[in-house]
Amino acid sequence: MIKINYENHLKDRNFNIEDEYKKIFTEKFNIKYERKIRNEFLNTTGKYQFTNEKTKSLEEIFDTFQVNKISEFDSIYENRNLDDILILSTKDIILSLQKNGKKSNLSQLKYFFNYTKFQKEITKFFTNNFNFTTCFYCNKDFINNFQKEKNELISTFQLDHFYDKGTYPYLALSFYNLIPSCPTCNSSKVKGSKDTFKNDSQIGNFDNETCIIPNNENFNFHQKVKFKLFLSDSCKNLYIKDKEDITIPLRENYSDEYSKYIEVFKLNDRYEVNKDIVFEMIQKAELYPESRLKELENLTGIPYQQIKKDIFNLIDENEDLSKKPFSKLIVDISKELGLQ
Repeated sequence: MIKINYENHLKDRNFNIEDEYKKIFTEKFNIKYERKIRNEFLNTTGKYQFTNEKTKSLEEIFDTFQVNKISEFDSIYENRNLDDILILSTKDIILSLQKNGKKSNLSQLKYFFNYTKFQKEITKFFTNNFNFTTCFYCNKDFINNFQKEKNELISTFQLDHFYDKGTYPYLALSFYNLIPSCPTCNSSKVKGSKDTFKNDSQIGNFDNETCIIPNNENFNFHQKVKFKLFLSDSCKNLYIKDKEDITIPLRENYSDEYSKYIEVFKLNDRYEVNKDIVFEMIQKAELYPESRLKELENLTGIPYQQIKKDIFNLIDENEDLSKKPFSKLIVDISKELGLQ
């Protein structure tokens, strides 16, 4: 829901994310370990030939998948064997293995890009170097770090594989495939292992089957999708008695680019239980019309816009919406109510 700008959350603005992330894997991939995995890989597949022009060390292969940004998946190769897949850029590999690779190859890639082996170090990397505030998927829950005894930092976020590591094992260690999220979004009851790239029978069919990852430069959920306020038929003359008189669905104008995203994260269902936030805004709008706000300005000397912002907890759309829970909801509904 909220676009990720990693630089905004860095503790040290001079920190080189990609270079430092690669160091997690450098020590484990020494010559002995590399030879062991390579031999097991060769023995199982029987087809991966390291010719001079295609030979890559595991470090080089990992470089491709660790830190390449996962951009638009507009190049799906029809006839690729495992040799080719391992030397392709991240942009080119989605679906190519599933369409043409053998199950044994898929199994080997899961071993090759084993997230469990590095999970502790990866989590520590995110915890020590970033200050995240709210879940980027839902913008409902905090995902802060807190300090335990002995200055140990504890993270409350989980790292979700946006493209499920079971289906896309070659992205299991990719920095840009690990999205800091709340436990609810990452749970089996919400996103779980649903396929965000192609049709998943668990969630139905959509005209646009590909979800855009929140760190993609083209991710513009906030601009394209808005919370809308609808009143029940019982609300005569716009008089709203109860929060159950309203609904606040997310609506996208002129496209369905994010319909699957909304369904995967159950955003409409989950926000319905937070209608009290909107109902409170409506009640305040009735208690503090423009004339009352101007009276308060005259009485206190506080500027009108500041009084309005304080009373309604308004958020500037240009602010970083990831810094506060429910910020998108507040921005969208305040516009619906004419408060912004």
